[in-house]
Amino acid sequence: MLLLLLGIVQFALLYNAQIGLTNAVRDVARYGSTLVANQDGSAGTSAGLAASFLQTSLGTYITPYSAAAKGAGTQACYDDYVDSDGVNAARITVTAVYNHPLIVPLIGNIIDAFDGTSDGAYRITVTADLRVDNPPDPVPAITGPICVPA
Repeated sequence: MLLLLLGIVQFALLYNAQIGLTNAVRDVARYGSTLVANQDGSAGTSAGLAASFLQTSLGTYITPYSAAAKGAGTQACYDDYVDSDGVNAARITVTAVYNHPLIVPLIGNIIDAFDGTSDGAYRITVTADLRVDNPPDPVPAITGPICVPA
């Protein structure tokens, strides 16, 4: 019975972190979609602003948060694509990786390797992308994904 209770507690903590990470990434994607990113220069500047906002948002939405647990691949990227109407557009893709510590004894040891590594943490990855609301002129022409790590 105690094992079941400890499992519920650990998964509740992981689920709480997952929801916080999802909210942070969506908030940053919404913010980033309002920034102008229709050329490489403006996309780079906007990606830097979005990545900075992501950095502060993670600490706001994940409780408790440790900056050391932020994983590689946490970034904000702008890229161009052709939408369903055949018009060039830009989109922001925000990705956050968080290695949530497994703090419940025994249960943490059991689920530690579920994410592929035995490091005392469970990797949570969330991605969100939105169309960028650029002004119509000039037409977005980003030469490739422009990413800034957070």
